[in-house]
Amino acid sequence: MRKLYTILASLLLGASSLTAQSYDVGGTVLNNDIIGWFDIYNLSFTSHNYGTARSMAMGNAFTALGADMISASLNPAGIGMYVDSDFSITPMMQFTKSHTKGGDDYYAPGTPKSHQRYREDLNRFGMSSAGAVFTVLKSTGVVTNINVGFAYNRIADFNQNMRVASIGESSANTIANLFCNIGNVDGLVTNDDGTMPFGGDPFYWGSTLAYKNGVINKDEQGWFIDRIGSEAEIDQYNAVQTRGSIGEYALTIGFNLMDKIYIGASLGLQSLDYRREVFYGEDYIYTEETLPTGEEIPYQLTYMNYQQNSHISGMGVNLKFGITARPVNWLRIGVAYHSPTWYDANFQYGGSMWSETYSAGNNPDGYDLNRNGYFHDDVSSPVLTDEGPYGWNFRSPSRLLTGVAVTIGRRVILSADYERSWYQTNRLESSPIQGLASGYTPTFKDVFKGSNTVRVGAEAYILPFLPIRVGYIWNGSTLRDGYEDIVASHPMVTEQWFATAGFGIKFSESLYLDFAYQYGVSKQSKYQSFYGYYTDREGNTVDDLTTESRLYSTHTNRHHAVLTLGFRF
Repeated sequence: MRKLYTILASLLLGASSLTAQSYDVGGTVLNNDIIGWFDIYNLSFTSHNYGTARSMAMGNAFTALGADMISASLNPAGIGMYVDSDFSITPMMQFTKSHTKGGDDYYAPGTPKSHQRYREDLNRFGMSSAGAVFTVLKSTGVVTNINVGFAYNRIADFNQNMRVASIGESSANTIANLFCNIGNVDGLVTNDDGTMPFGGDPFYWGSTLAYKNGVINKDEQGWFIDRIGSEAEIDQYNAVQTRGSIGEYALTIGFNLMDKIYIGASLGLQSLDYRREVFYGEDYIYTEETLPTGEEIPYQLTYMNYQQNSHISGMGVNLKFGITARPVNWLRIGVAYHSPTWYDANFQYGGSMWSETYSAGNNPDGYDLNRNGYFHDDVSSPVLTDEGPYGWNFRSPSRLLTGVAVTIGRRVILSADYERSWYQTNRLESSPIQGLASGYTPTFKDVFKGSNTVRVGAEAYILPFLPIRVGYIWNGSTLRDGYEDIVASHPMVTEQWFATAGFGIKFSESLYLDFAYQYGVSKQSKYQSFYGYYTDREGNTVDDLTTESRLYSTHTNRHHAVLTLGFRF
C-alpha cells in the first residue's frame, strides 16, 4: 500500500487549523502520481452539451421535449414519446483552441507548425451519439406505448492541449529547488555507494529522477544544487496534453400513458478514459559575464526535460428516473433525477527525465564525454499500476433536472431546462492510499457548491421538410465564495457556455439528416507549473523553503460540427 505523504496537508488548502509542520507542493508537474481531488472534480463536471445534431442545435433543452437519443441520458421519460422505432448515428468533428495568459511565447517566432510538438490547437474526430429505440408495445389502452432504447451519448470530453513558458527566471525559481526541499524535509537518502533506487512511493520519483540526472545532489548536510550556477537564467517550458472522454451506454425503458404522462428509467454504464501527458523542461542560460568557470562548477547542466504520463480508466454506473406530463397538446413539463455515478477506476503512472551536462572542468568524475565535452542522462521510472483491490473508487454528484417545452402552431417549439448539480457531494470512496478518502471529503465540502445549468432551445419549420434550430447552454460557477481564485495542481473547469445552431432535412417519413454547429467557451481555475510552501508549527510560511513558478490562466474555445443520420421504421 502506498504511503500517505505530506501533500495531504495541502488538501485543506492552507487552513489555519493546521498545527503540524508541512511542505505543501503542487502544480501541473507535481501530484500526477495519484488521482487528485481536482481530478475527481474534473471527471465529474458535465454540461450535457453533446448528443444528436437536433438536440445539440437546440442546446440539449430536452428534459421535457423528449423523443431523441439524448433522452436516455437526460430524461428517460422522453424515450416513451417515440411513436415508431428509430435508429440514428451522430459522428462529430471537434476543433479545440486553448489560450493561456501569464506566460511567454513557447516557441520562437517563425517556428513552423510542423516543428511544434505541443500546439494549443487540437482537431479530433469522435462519436457524439448513437442508438436505437424499439417500440415493443402499441395499444389503445392506458399504456399506449412501451419503448426500449439502447443509446450511447458522450458525457464529457477531455481532449485539450495547453502550453506555457516562462523566459528568464532567476535560478531561485528552478524546480531543482523544490526537489531539494522535498528531499530535505522528508529525509530522502541515497545508498552508501551513491545509488538511489526508486522506492514504493511514486511521490518521490521526481526527486529520484532529478538526482539520477544530476539536477540535485546530496552530501552529509542534505540535498543541494551543484550543476546550476547562481547567476543562471532559467527558461521554463510546461505543456499538458489531455485525451479521452466519458461515454454513457444507457439501457432505457419508456412508457406512454394515454399520450398524457410519460415515465422512464435508464441504467447508465459509463466508460471512463482519461490520459494526461505532462512535459516540463528547463534551459539554463548564461551570459559571458555570468558563465561559471570549471573550478566553480565542474559540471554545468544545459537543459533538463521531465515527462510524466498518467492514465485513469474504468467504468461507472448510475440510474436515472424521469416523468413528463402533457396536460394539453402544446405544453410538456418534465422532471428527472440522476443518481450519483459510482466509478471503479484503474490508474497508471510513470515518468522519465533526460538532461544534458557540459564538463567545464577536467571531468573529475570520469564521465564518458562526447567530442564537444557533453554527456547525457536519460532515466525512466517504473510504471505504477493501481487496479483491482488497489484501485480507486469515487462517485460524482447527483442531479435534478426540470424542463418545459411549448409548441406553437405545430411549426415552432420553444424549450427550456434547469439543472441543479451538487458538486460538494463528490466523494473518494476508497483508494490504495490509506486515509486519503477522509482527507478529500472536507475539500469537496469547503471548495464546491451546488451549480446551476440552464439550457434553452428553439426549432421552427420554415418548410415542411426543413426545420432550423438555435440553442444556448450556460453552466454557472461551481466554487463557493472565497474560492474563486483557488490554485489547484491542475486547472479545473468552473464555468462555461455554448451557443448552437443547426438545421434538418426530412427526406421522407423514414429518413432524416440533421446538422449542428456548437461553439463553447470554458473558464478554468488558475494554476502553476509547480509550487512548494513550507509551513512551520505556528502556521508561518518559511520563505527559504518557498519556491514557485508563475501563475497562469487558460481559456478554452471549442467548435463542434455534428451530423446525424437517422432512420425510422
